[in-house]
Amino acid sequence: MAEEALRVDTKQIMGCIADGGLTPSALSPFHGVEPAAEKSRERRADLMPFVKVVAETLASVGMIVLSPEGVVTSRVYAGGGRGVLVRHWIDHNGLHNFRRVQEKDIADEASQRLMLDIPPARLDYDTKMSEATFLSFLALIDGWREKKLLSLIGRKPDGKFSFTGDEPYDSFHRSITSKDVRWLTPLVSMLYTGDQVLSLALFRESLKNLSPKFIQKTDGGWELTPLGEELCAMLGAPLAAMKLTVSMIKNEAIVEENLIGLRGMGIFCVLELDEKNREITLKNSSAPMIEQYIHFSLAKASKTGPAEAARKSTEDASKDLASQPQPRTATEPAPAKKFCSGCGKPLQPGAKFCSGCGTKIT
Repeated sequence: MAEEALRVDTKQIMGCIADGGLTPSALSPFHGVEPAAEKSRERRADLMPFVKVVAETLASVGMIVLSPEGVVTSRVYAGGGRGVLVRHWIDHNGLHNFRRVQEKDIADEASQRLMLDIPPARLDYDTKMSEATFLSFLALIDGWREKKLLSLIGRKPDGKFSFTGDEPYDSFHRSITSKDVRWLTPLVSMLYTGDQVLSLALFRESLKNLSPKFIQKTDGGWELTPLGEELCAMLGAPLAAMKLTVSMIKNEAIVEENLIGLRGMGIFCVLELDEKNREITLKNSSAPMIEQYIHFSLAKASKTGPAEAARKSTEDASKDLASQPQPRTATEPAPAKKFCSGCGKPLQPGAKFCSGCGTKIT
């Protein structure tokens, strides 16, 4: 269970940063702040560990959930070593809230809000798509839903539909311009930051590149495969969506990894976004897989973060220093000389017997 939130004002935060000599990283909400130290201020020992993690963070996990409850945003910061996660938010009173959480807490929150009380679907639909092909895939799902609703209105329900001409493209434009998040395309467009402008020529070409798992060419146009039909039925009326963003610093630059989760009827799938190559991987998923994704992303961030590298470097240097004999400083007094109680000769350091008379040294 997460601990009760610690609530403080901005002045106390700035005081902790000044007292600790902290330099907030580029991922921190306090980045660029240079607070003036106030010696008369009361120090908060219980606050410092939280501020240190959020200020000198190695990575941050941002979560946006779109569900029937509305839009929920959350951010968690990781720092000070693996397993140290702090949620930070500002409430309606303007107070900063800090609470330590676990990786499982983030996954559990996502699971609850996405209603992931279902086992993974037993469908083999894992596939990699280009950005344009992914948009054509969304168009097919929304186009299938349009046809389904029209068939119900006309009282001619039919589970199998074909697409002629540029019907999917027309459906895509109607859907994305509507901003109605009850449809898949506008829902995903709220979370997906890639290019969503698609010309008719590019759309036609991308439709040809869509996996034969989902669609096949016919004389009159396109027809969904049984797997494509099942996916359309499951994702055609999305229940919720989520975007997880793991930000980290690598080679002095901020790097982000994004994952979009879609909850449909009896299904939960994720979209792994490769923004560098502009590719999207569609995968079957579940709540434990979200937790695993968060764990490995944070573990990778802790290995590449500058704070962790500096900490390891300091630890290694300390170990090397401890293993070497330390030179005596100018202010350090020289050890006093000892003399034999028997003959009075000076004794060698570490000797057990006097070299002059053989008396045992006590």
